Amino acid sequence: MESIITFLVTHKIILIIAVIISIVIVLSVVKKLVKVAVFFLALLVLYAAYLVYTGQKVPRTKQEAIQHMNGKLDEIKSGRQKNTRGGR
Repeated sequence: MESIITFLVTHKIILIIAVIISIVIVLSVVKKLVKVAVFFLALLVLYAAYLVYTGQKVPRTKQEAIQHMNGKLDEIKSGRQKNTRGGR
């Protein structure tokens, strides 16, 4: 590790190239994370719009949202159990 550092310190051009490559990698990762965050935010907005459109209650707090999602997951699980008991 120390030999790499001394090599980069003695060869300034290679150090600059390594820094530029590192910056490009970090920026590309950040860009992808931002895209994923925007995607999930859009899904959240669409889900809230769906709840409003169907007349269901939109959760206002974090605790209400967790309870709402747990209820939906329980409905999905019980629906899956009913389907598997149906003989299919």
